[in-house]
Amino acid sequence: MRVALMHRRLAGGGTEGDLRRLASGLAARGHDVHVFCARARADVPGVTVRRVPVVRAGRLARLLSFAFAAPRLVARERWDVVVGFGRTPRQDVVRVGGGTHRAYLARMRAAGLRRGSLGPYHRAILWLERRQFSAGGHRRVLAVSERVRDEVTRDYGVPRERIAVIYNGVDLERFDPAARTALGPRVRHELGITNGARLCVAVGSGFRRKGFDLLLGLWRRDPLPDTVLVLVGDDERLGAYRREAEALRGRVMVTGPRADVEAFFAAADVVCVPSRQEAFGNVVLEACAAGVPVVTSRRAGAAELLDGALDSLVVDDPEDLEAIRRAVARALGPDGPSLGAAARRLAERLPWAAHIERVERFLAEVARER
Repeated sequence: MRVALMHRRLAGGGTEGDLRRLASGLAARGHDVHVFCARARADVPGVTVRRVPVVRAGRLARLLSFAFAAPRLVARERWDVVVGFGRTPRQDVVRVGGGTHRAYLARMRAAGLRRGSLGPYHRAILWLERRQFSAGGHRRVLAVSERVRDEVTRDYGVPRERIAVIYNGVDLERFDPAARTALGPRVRHELGITNGARLCVAVGSGFRRKGFDLLLGLWRRDPLPDTVLVLVGDDERLGAYRREAEALRGRVMVTGPRADVEAFFAAADVVCVPSRQEAFGNVVLEACAAGVPVVTSRRAGAAELLDGALDSLVVDDPEDLEAIRRAVARALGPDGPSLGAAARRLAERLPWAAHIERVERFLAEVARER
């Protein structure tokens, strides 16, 4: 197949990381893959990267100029299937990796983290979202979880039969329990964690959406004994989070972005990501692959995969700090090793290669319909 993928950015984690892995995976399987983006800054093996010129006078201009320029450039050539990874008004497949913006705003308001009327940037995202989920904006939708599928259906009326749910996969070699002895001690030494202390690691960007402010509140009011919380990732208020962590005198640390997150999983006794809104949450699956018990919330799509004993570490409401505390305490207790082993077995059912195969079959089906 000749495949066009559209997204404003190529470098980064989250959706950008999924885009790079999918593009290179499809290329390795013999497909002619082109990525249309405004900011490349990343090489993708076997993939042709096409730069889309955008207006750089503020984030609203960047958003709208890419949204309309990318589909126009793509339309100049013939493709078997065109996939939009972001806010573009016209494509064959809308790949929804972050949930709907409408649902995100509603949850932020419900949590008291957003008040007042929306600015032009958020109104523009909602307008583009309505366009891409309209009948003329897509043929099919690819959702990374049932939660996302339900949001798209509820918010925009897209029939469920036009939405395919394909869970993300995970790199089972990069995230491996064997790394605990190879990488874990180095990270603990770097952080100054004493031998007797337990380590709770939270990884992600956009701390409020991930619920990391809730973890800070828990460690400020009622920390688990002999347990250090480490926040790994980026946020627009990173400096403020670091100052708050410093005030807690070693009970909490904020590292900022790290490229070696697998080393932090290797050092962790538990991973905690109590997301307020998360379409999937690759960190959940990565922690499972690393053999670490992971606490998350029902609002993360990856929580749908946590069955059996692992379901006991999923909290219904991320604002319930006592529920988070109980779940973290259980992961740190006698059941911790068995929960970690169960997490690894779960991850082994979802290797990245199998994910590529499922997406390939779905895109071929859309191409045939076209």
